[in-house]
Amino acid sequence: MNKQLSFRIHPLLAAVIVVGAFFVVLFGAYGLTRWASAGEVMGHVKVAEADLGGRTEDEALNTMTAIEIGRLARLANFVVDGKAVELQPGYTGLDIEEQAAVAKAMAVGRSGNFANQFLFWLGNMFSTTEIELEGTLSEIAMGELFDEWDVQVIDRPINFGSVALQEGELVAIYPSTGVGVDRAPASEVVLASLLAAERETREIPTVTVEPELTDADVDAALAEAQQMLAGPISMVYDGDEATVTVEQLQAAFKSETVTNSPPKIVNTFDPEVIDSYLDPLREQFEAEPVDAEFVINDDLTVSVRPGSNGTRIDELETAARLYQASLTDTRTGELPIVEGAEPNFTTEYLESLNVRHLVSQFTTFHDCCVPRVTNIHLMADAIDGALVLPGETFSINDYVGERTEEKGYLPAGSIVAGEIVDTFGGGVSQFATTFYNAVYWGGYQDVEHQPHSYYFSRYPEGVEATLFWRSIDVKFRNNREHAILIDTLYTGTSITVRFFGFNHDRTLLGEQSGGETHVRVASEGGPEALHVKGDTSERYGITEPRDPVYRPNTELGVNQTQQIQTESQGWTVTVTRTILKGGTELVEKQEWVVRYRPQQTIYEVHPCKVPGTATACPTTTTTTTQPPVITTTEPEATTPSS
Repeated sequence: MNKQLSFRIHPLLAAVIVVGAFFVVLFGAYGLTRWASAGEVMGHVKVAEADLGGRTEDEALNTMTAIEIGRLARLANFVVDGKAVELQPGYTGLDIEEQAAVAKAMAVGRSGNFANQFLFWLGNMFSTTEIELEGTLSEIAMGELFDEWDVQVIDRPINFGSVALQEGELVAIYPSTGVGVDRAPASEVVLASLLAAERETREIPTVTVEPELTDADVDAALAEAQQMLAGPISMVYDGDEATVTVEQLQAAFKSETVTNSPPKIVNTFDPEVIDSYLDPLREQFEAEPVDAEFVINDDLTVSVRPGSNGTRIDELETAARLYQASLTDTRTGELPIVEGAEPNFTTEYLESLNVRHLVSQFTTFHDCCVPRVTNIHLMADAIDGALVLPGETFSINDYVGERTEEKGYLPAGSIVAGEIVDTFGGGVSQFATTFYNAVYWGGYQDVEHQPHSYYFSRYPEGVEATLFWRSIDVKFRNNREHAILIDTLYTGTSITVRFFGFNHDRTLLGEQSGGETHVRVASEGGPEALHVKGDTSERYGITEPRDPVYRPNTELGVNQTQQIQTESQGWTVTVTRTILKGGTELVEKQEWVVRYRPQQTIYEVHPCKVPGTATACPTTTTTTTQPPVITTTEPEATTPSS
């Protein structure tokens, strides 16, 4: 009889083997998942309506960009004090934090030690990780929006109390309560609405505002104003006398209500108006000081034309003394004559600023004789001769101010939330880009700039900037020990920005022409000179445009099509600026990631030709048809959206 040997496995050992095999398979599956997900978002990760799972970092960024484009193109609806209002997101300075969202998505399942990562994977194998869509609004833009809603929508503004001169009569305007937008929570409501997946109407919170001034405060200010204008005032100097009439005092009278620290009504005489009254006295008393001036020489060095002292009437002190005299019984004051008055800019002061030679220059080109050129030239004129002292930060928006019709700016194309619209001052992004390149190649500190949403070959790829009042600015800091003199030049087809300062005689000249950037060293400079080198990477993260958009235009015939925007790809480049002392010693290295959005085609057609429309095309009794009309409009200006 045959006997077989057999080994009996203890149940506990069998269980251990089974469990071990299970974990081997489980760890194998985890390892396979990690290997397959290398460079990709792991598992099911959702941001807003987009599932980023399985996407590479570039693909995830492209998806987030598409979300931002969609949010910026969607009107938002609100109720303000019971009234319905619509809001174009581009005017809020909305900036969705795409890179932060993608970074969080890439970190899902990869945080902590191995055990933590494995347990997370195990617990979320069949679930979805939700990442909140985040973004920011421009504080300045929202302040202006709420100011507009306070006046035009709510129309119940607070009256803080004031004194006014109306048709030659002083009147008291007593305080009263008002209603306005509750700013902080209202900003949160607007941001939440713009980030939400679905469009829905939300209510903007308002608040009742109580004035702090009383009727008695206004009465006291009125009594002072009446005393100020009670009669003419005599100003005397060295036996001579000049009289300021009541009519002149009324023209110069100013009353302002200060609403903080603490609230009060301040009555004064305007120094600018008073200054105009002094003209007849200037020949008798004044020898006007002469300012020293910078002179740009033919060899692009800078010298100082000396100034000189003089004798002048101080208009600021004159206005202050008129106020003091108006409150006295004699109504007489002394005319403030300053002997040996220094000019605003002395020779010694300008020489101390160490502005010696051209440091950087950049030129871009444009078509002649279109409205945007007028706007570019106006901005160039406004900034020409600006002086930026060491340590100062220069802002184009702050220095130039709002571009308005009153200042001569013309309507021209701007990109607002991906759409081309005419705005006063449109097209000045060409100046902004030229200016920014002078900053970039001069090696000065970039404080704030924002590239265009779309790429234009007339600007250096990646090294360019857009501008919009007030949400988008170009700012730089003078991080050198010398001052900077900004000089602008232009022709009918070009704009040039030049920065004069001191870089040990080293000069860089650049221009963007023929779709390419050309930078050359005009002067090598000494061993202490800072060398600026710029590099723009190859394009990556290519994104394709969305499907064309068809919009109704009742002025077009059935067979006419008007193309108002052409399609183009989107992509990303990395810009690197390296600053080397003497060309070898590293001083600074910076990188900027610049993403250009894809641009979809937009057509205007007869309403019956819009895809999906229920509008029927009209019948015609003639056999002839109108030929299609194709026109292309390229965006030419600023981008108040990132």
